[in-house]
Amino acid sequence: MKVSVVISVRVPQFLAFLIGALLWSACVGNVSRTPVEDEPPPEEEPDQTTEEPPPPPEIVPVKDETGRVIGEKPTFACQQSVAPASVALRKLTATQYKNSLRDVIDRSLGDANEAAAVWNSLADLLAKYPAEEREKVPEDLHGSYRQLDQDLQQAHVDVSYDVAVKAGAELVQGERLSKLVGACATDSNAANDTACVDAFLERFAALALRRPAEPEDLNFYRGIYGTSGGVDRLALADVIATVLSAPQFLYMVEHGENEAGGKPGVYRLSAHELAARLSYQLTQSMPDAELWDAAQDGSLSTAEGYEAQVDRLMADSRGRNASREFFMDLLKVEDLPALDKSMDRKDFRAFAGELEPNGALRQDMVQEPIDLFQHYTWTVDGTVQDLLSSELSFARTSALARIYGVEAWSGEGQPPSIAAGERPGFLTRAAFLSTGITTTRPIMKGVFIRQSVLCDTIPPAPENAGNTPVDTSSSTTREAVEAITEQQGTTCASCHRNLINGLGFATENFDSLGRQRTQEVLFDDAGKERLRKPVITRSVPRVFIDDDREVEGPGDLMNRIAESGKVEACLARSYFRHTFARWDDVESDGCVLERLRSQLAGGGSLKSMIRSMVLSDAFKSRRIDL
Repeated sequence: MKVSVVISVRVPQFLAFLIGALLWSACVGNVSRTPVEDEPPPEEEPDQTTEEPPPPPEIVPVKDETGRVIGEKPTFACQQSVAPASVALRKLTATQYKNSLRDVIDRSLGDANEAAAVWNSLADLLAKYPAEEREKVPEDLHGSYRQLDQDLQQAHVDVSYDVAVKAGAELVQGERLSKLVGACATDSNAANDTACVDAFLERFAALALRRPAEPEDLNFYRGIYGTSGGVDRLALADVIATVLSAPQFLYMVEHGENEAGGKPGVYRLSAHELAARLSYQLTQSMPDAELWDAAQDGSLSTAEGYEAQVDRLMADSRGRNASREFFMDLLKVEDLPALDKSMDRKDFRAFAGELEPNGALRQDMVQEPIDLFQHYTWTVDGTVQDLLSSELSFARTSALARIYGVEAWSGEGQPPSIAAGERPGFLTRAAFLSTGITTTRPIMKGVFIRQSVLCDTIPPAPENAGNTPVDTSSSTTREAVEAITEQQGTTCASCHRNLINGLGFATENFDSLGRQRTQEVLFDDAGKERLRKPVITRSVPRVFIDDDREVEGPGDLMNRIAESGKVEACLARSYFRHTFARWDDVESDGCVLERLRSQLAGGGSLKSMIRSMVLSDAFKSRRIDL
């Protein structure tokens, strides 16, 4: 790809944005800009209502993997006889691994202070354990779900082994031995030592492996312990290290037990496998004592007993924490660039004005939409409509609160309300608008909405995609994007005009720090204002590909998205991917996808979608290809 550029007084930051956006959307732009003299602001703003509408776009039917034209009312066909795809052996995520390790330590010792001391001794090693990555793929250019990252790195093996060895050594130190193994480990009665060790092996193995220890397990661990007389601390440390390095601890090992009716190769999970899957889904850690007992006594295998455990775990504060990772992946807010990366530029400092774009403001921008989703999931029984229309502010810092025109939220109680009509829905929040440079990124905004909110496919551009040079030195961001990506007769125009740009243009009344604006101000390299022009939010977003109705701004866009029903279907697919750590197949997974979609489309709460997932047959079984 080749981009020809003539530098102008406004080029550096805007050009970086534009080239990145074009590469992202697979179009090549040859951009030519000529320097212009500083221009004073116009005396009067042009009347936005006189703006000539763009020429009618060429409608190119774009189909997704189901063969449906993008824009058709979304539903999923449920074919009960079709078996779901098989799932590979899943390793625990970094969060799940660390939570499980901590739970094993806490419950083994039964002493909070001693457990904290052991845990703290592992901190340096655990910091080296690789975190999952959200892979950027054609289906999700902003990065998919970290649960899908099942790559096993050498560091996973090395660090988990080192942690296991260190944990074993720490757990048997000093007085911890009697807390770990029992008083029999340190009493003077040598006759009970064998039974003491055997009881510990059975108890510890069951806890870490998340299922009752089988005779062959105990024989194996007894072999690791050896034939030492008495209670041998070093031998116990070796056994602990072996258990904490076992695949059954590091992975979700599921064999199933009874074949599910009507679907060959699909097996219902055993009670303990189901307990583990449910616990990791709702708490990001291993089953607690009550869930373990329900698996042991058989009550978890009954509909009433299972639902009781689901409701208990969903009412637990750990459920709120567990959903945070899903919302982080769904909203991609971690991708928000550093807001202070351009503070060494005079034009950016002039643009920022009294606002100080720093790390604290960025972190609040990242957290705010997560808090919004958490509020409508756990604090109130919120719906998709609430997400798209909410005018509550969850800004915790005074800087972000000032951007929204409200007081900072304490994190508890009713959040303050933003002025009616100013900032409806989650897509108007600063995290989805800020760029860390002086210009907005309507292409990136459009791609995010099209792929992550609507779950539509953006087809790749042909290899020969390109356009002719354009002078955009005196253009607003929108004007430049339109001039470069919507040129008549180019291969870029169809996708950008029909699928991307209109969605991004609707929120151009917010600048690249999330502040409301009616004009876009252009600065020269010295930080001097040289031009200001009105921003135009009128666009044709084509939420449905054949819908050529205009929207006037973010409020209209949120309404158009809400009425489409596409968010409910997309959220169902997103939660499926998070849950099963694989991409959904609309044919074989249609039953569970439609179950979730219809739950939301019928006005069901976000919480009810989560509950519906864990109550589904798909969640309680797995396919095993023999």
